[in-house]
Amino acid sequence: MNFLRLALAATALLLAACEQPREPEAYKTVEITPFLGQPVMGDPNAPVLITEYASTTCGHCRAFHEQVFPELKAKYIDTGKARLAWVVMPTPPLAISIAGASIARCAGEDKFFAVIDDLFDHQNEIIESSRNPWRLQKSLRDLGGRHGLNADQVGTCIDDDALVELTRKYVQESPPFVTSTPTFIIGGEDVDQTMEALSAAIDAELAKAAPQ
Repeated sequence: MNFLRLALAATALLLAACEQPREPEAYKTVEITPFLGQPVMGDPNAPVLITEYASTTCGHCRAFHEQVFPELKAKYIDTGKARLAWVVMPTPPLAISIAGASIARCAGEDKFFAVIDDLFDHQNEIIESSRNPWRLQKSLRDLGGRHGLNADQVGTCIDDDALVELTRKYVQESPPFVTSTPTFIIGGEDVDQTMEALSAAIDAELAKAAPQ
């Protein structure tokens, strides 16, 4: 990068740091039809159930999503050996975590996990935008727009009390040992998030389910 580009980049950073907070734009409350069930990835008849408690504002969850999950999905979920139930366990910034979950539900059951993927992919950008309410609103509107929701639908989803309560309900019903994210439960047991531990737990459950 030459001197001019360095100077322009430095100027942009200074302008961003000095940017005055702006209030979010108003939106019109509209009718929404969010998915209210348990999000499950994979064959619903797969013999092994993996339950993941996670948050899209959690750095460890994003690391798992990027580094371990592709192999887990290819080896067990895509092959019909296991299915994954995903439970939102909000982490700071809580409002962003809950808002992301609400947008995923409003996008619909068939797009739920695509929105979750998108939230992980843009985690840093969205959290950084929270310094400015207007910019955060724009980030969340852009997220919804990539999955078929307009600005009014995104605003309605985020402020929908029923969706917030649904997230809270899942948290309240979680096992007492779920105290961090991500947490994985297989066969009723808390399993470490490494591929080795997950594979061992899934294989053990598959052996139990195999015809004798």
